Amino acid sequence: MEKILIMAYMGTGKTELEKQYENVVDFDFQDYKYIYDLSIRQLPLEQRKGSTHLRTENPDYPQNFLRDAIHLLNAGKIVVSPFIDHVFDAYDQFVIQENCENLRVILVAPRRDNFEEYVERFRNRGNREAFIARREKEFSGLIDLFEQVKGYEKIVIKPLQYLSEALEEYGISLEKKRTKKIK
Repeated sequence: MEKILIMAYMGTGKTELEKQYENVVDFDFQDYKYIYDLSIRQLPLEQRKGSTHLRTENPDYPQNFLRDAIHLLNAGKIVVSPFIDHVFDAYDQFVIQENCENLRVILVAPRRDNFEEYVERFRNRGNREAFIARREKEFSGLIDLFEQVKGYEKIVIKPLQYLSEALEEYGISLEKKRTKKIK
């Protein structure tokens, strides 16, 4: 069985992909890397992002993250995680390859000149300005990493395109969720 790990830039549509397709898991690192203060733990993830003063580092990260990612991949799910430096580093290829036979790892990023579109996407989904400022600061470095790293399949998202369209164009099979018929 082929296994697929996709690391896609924030705002490309990872969460929407999970909502629409049966075989996809939007596997975010936030709840593995951080322990959130009780005052914000109940908030949706997008609203918690950027609340750096209300979280502490989880000492079990990235081992806790890798363990669950490997489990999902071996269960036949397409695992979609953010393409960000520490997540990229956490998915140490040797650990993943040792525990997941027939694994394809695909990196997905926007064009270097398209960051403003993502700022709008971040705002539309409720991200805080601190989150957006961090993304702006790291964007160029992530695109450099995307362009320079070897041994990965790569997809460049076109302007106004979302992850589902890019993956379909690339030939990744996605299983549409079945809607329940109301009698």
